[in-house]
Amino acid sequence: MSRCVIISAGEIHNYKRTKSFLQPDDFYIFCDGGLAHAEGLGIVPSVIVGDFDSCDSEVLSKWINRCEIVRLPREKDDTDTLFAVKLALERGYSDFLLLGAMGGRFDHALGNVSILLYLNGLGKKAVLVDDYSVMQIVGRQPFYIEDRCSYFSVLTVAGSVSGVNIKNAKYPLENANLSADFQLGISNEVLPGKAAEVSVENGRLLVVVVK
Repeated sequence: MSRCVIISAGEIHNYKRTKSFLQPDDFYIFCDGGLAHAEGLGIVPSVIVGDFDSCDSEVLSKWINRCEIVRLPREKDDTDTLFAVKLALERGYSDFLLLGAMGGRFDHALGNVSILLYLNGLGKKAVLVDDYSVMQIVGRQPFYIEDRCSYFSVLTVAGSVSGVNIKNAKYPLENANLSADFQLGISNEVLPGKAAEVSVENGRLLVVVVK
């Protein structure tokens, strides 16, 4: 099945870079104000969801009768982005790319990072891309980072973790315990010509690869 790309109303300044992550058969769900990114990304929405409190009415009018629109109540537990994720799960998608999910309101940005945890907990693949980095959740299965990046960080966003190993990096770790009280893993570097390896024995980490 194709991948589901969810575009939210956060910041996207570098459309050229963001477009490089798109694939020809992607299924696109735009969330409310995220519809403003459609033209810059050069893509046609498959579905638009939202309570439309942040979407320009003129922008929305361009897509009426051109794609599926799901109107949501303003008072609800799920954000528009989380609703879009759940809608895609109901339709069978298991591979996700989140765009426009960072910048602007910090509360929404943090909530969108939590969506990565949510999808990881369901055994789904999920990646969040912003103008500067690529983010995803890493657990026991080793995660590899090529030396083409500038930096990478490992952050504790879901409680304390143990048995953290980082290999082939400027600042390696072996069987370390990490806590959210002190983010030890910020701004590491892959050794030249190597691929850094990150793994966790117990718990989950957010790995941020800065391009």
